[in-house]
Amino acid sequence: MGRHSIPDPEDSAGGDLPDEPPTHRFGRPEPDEPDYGPGYGAQDYPGHGYREPEYDRPGYREPAYPATGYPESDYDEPGYDEPGYDETDYDEPDYPRTDYPGPERDYPQPEPRLGGGAAPPPRSSGQKHSGEWEGGEWTGSHRAVATGRRGVSLGVIAALVAVVVVVGAVIMWRFFGDALSSRSDAGAARCVDGELAVAVVADPSIADQVQTLANTYNKSAAPVADRCVKVGVKPADPDQVVNGFIGKWPAELGERPALWIPASSVSEARLEAAAGAQTVSDSRSLVTSPVLLAIRPQLKDALAQQNWGTLPGLQTNPTALDGLNLPGWGPLRVSLPLSGDSDPGAVNTLVGGQPKPADNKASTAMDALLSATDPATAPVHAVVTTEQQLFQRAATLSDAKNKVTSWLPPGPTAIADYPTALLSGNWLSQEQVSAASEFARFMRKSEQLAELSKAGFRTEGGTPPKSDVTSFPSVSAPLSVGDNAMRATLANTLTAPVESPAVTIMLDQSMPAEEGGKSRLANVVAALNARLQALPQNSAVGLWTFDGSDGRSEVSTGPLSDPVNGQPRSAALTSALNSQSASGGGAVSFTTLRMIYDQMKANFRQGQSNSILVITAGPHSDQSLDGSGLQDYVRRTFDPAKPVAINVIDFGSDSDRATWEAAAQASGGSYQNLSTSASPGLASAVTTFLG
Repeated sequence: MGRHSIPDPEDSAGGDLPDEPPTHRFGRPEPDEPDYGPGYGAQDYPGHGYREPEYDRPGYREPAYPATGYPESDYDEPGYDEPGYDETDYDEPDYPRTDYPGPERDYPQPEPRLGGGAAPPPRSSGQKHSGEWEGGEWTGSHRAVATGRRGVSLGVIAALVAVVVVVGAVIMWRFFGDALSSRSDAGAARCVDGELAVAVVADPSIADQVQTLANTYNKSAAPVADRCVKVGVKPADPDQVVNGFIGKWPAELGERPALWIPASSVSEARLEAAAGAQTVSDSRSLVTSPVLLAIRPQLKDALAQQNWGTLPGLQTNPTALDGLNLPGWGPLRVSLPLSGDSDPGAVNTLVGGQPKPADNKASTAMDALLSATDPATAPVHAVVTTEQQLFQRAATLSDAKNKVTSWLPPGPTAIADYPTALLSGNWLSQEQVSAASEFARFMRKSEQLAELSKAGFRTEGGTPPKSDVTSFPSVSAPLSVGDNAMRATLANTLTAPVESPAVTIMLDQSMPAEEGGKSRLANVVAALNARLQALPQNSAVGLWTFDGSDGRSEVSTGPLSDPVNGQPRSAALTSALNSQSASGGGAVSFTTLRMIYDQMKANFRQGQSNSILVITAGPHSDQSLDGSGLQDYVRRTFDPAKPVAINVIDFGSDSDRATWEAAAQASGGSYQNLSTSASPGLASAVTTFLG
């Protein structure tokens, strides 16, 4: 360590020196220098003396003093940068800190010498210095050094840099992400990829309302994949839709739809049966409308005590309305339009015996009802329709209440439930499927349901509109028509062209239970008569009856046009049916069926569907043939080359149900159970099984 490295005692941290003006140090006379004796500077001194500095040491550089009156040339800056004195030359040890009790006396300082070294000025407390030096401190080596600063770890610096980089990256990502998102949103709002067409087909009875809702939806729908959604609606009868999925799609209906709204879920069941259950991904009712009769006001009181089960009899009895205090009206002429109304799956519960209008359109039937000057002789007395369709038609009439009114028969009610059937297939993109689903949800919102309610549809929680032709009365339990498979079978039968069957009716006489004001047997007879009127004259039909004692042939099986006892077979059948009376005391049904089955096999008619229609309420009272014996018999005698199907209409909780179901299945026929004969279900079942 150099001789100039020993610090002055007062250099200890915390030593207090009196403050003095910066100029005070350099303007005083130079005092005489004391003699410190030999050895000065070789050791630490307890006192406050200084050792004699040696300014003539080679390489010594003078400390930088604050500005004074000395000439600038005496302090040549380059002299301070002479080589040979690195920071290591002044690497001095720390000395113990000494506290002094009181103010220190001034020690004489050597006066600076021009062109040579200068003694360091006395220290002052704190950082009170003159001129340009700020915050330095003086050492015993006659150097001014900066106050010590603690070094910063490179790891801390690296961490700070990393934080800055991450924050910057996040800011840039947010900036560019928002910019790209804004561009995407702007592009989508402009529909840069054009329109996304979503095809919808709807029953004609609701198509106009759905199109109105679609127009509203198109204005507010959010774009999908930069394409504006455009829902288009086409009216279509259920036959067009079902046949289009089986074969070629009708060009007049546009593209295959993403959404179908038929009037009845029965039509949806037909589509699933024809095209596969996977064709419909979701289905739920949008609105409802009960099936009723639009009638002339004069019929309101006359039909007050009637029901669905009695209507076929009123159709076929030439003087039915005369007996209801309407002389000169004759039979009830009921029209069942098959198109332009709500689809026949919901309304075609009465068939046969109806007037023959120019076409099957609802508008044609309603025109015939309303335009006649004499309601008694009008070609149509009543039209099977929906409440909503009647409401809509009445809104176009002046003085509607004196021209038409409604009648809702008591009992289970057929309902047009208008399901939104979301379709699925390779003709649809995922965007179209999503848009169709969103549109279906849109229609179920309260604002849209309110609009549908104003149009006469019944909606959940909706308020029906005021009307002069219907009071929108509460309805009883909806008519249930089995599962989807049975509903599809019934709907297909009701809408298919009438064929020429070969069928023998096996009628149970022991059905005295009263339903709808008449015996069960009377209701069945009325339904059979109504259907016989609709069959082609080359249909082969026969009639057997049975009770608790035996079974008998009433009319042999043969073409309806063939004579029987001097009259057409159709008339003979009607006469035999009308003469039936209900009895009790059992039914020899199993043995009677065996006799008829043998006869049908022996007289099998090629080119026609051969079948037996069993109508019973059970239970059987046969002594010679039980349920298992009947099933074995049918299995043994069934001939696939000459198939004779056994179809069964069974009422109530018949204990023979399992036997009837097994016999029907073994022969290729069908079984249907009905809770009552006073419902549209009976007419539908008779239509299905009689042909």
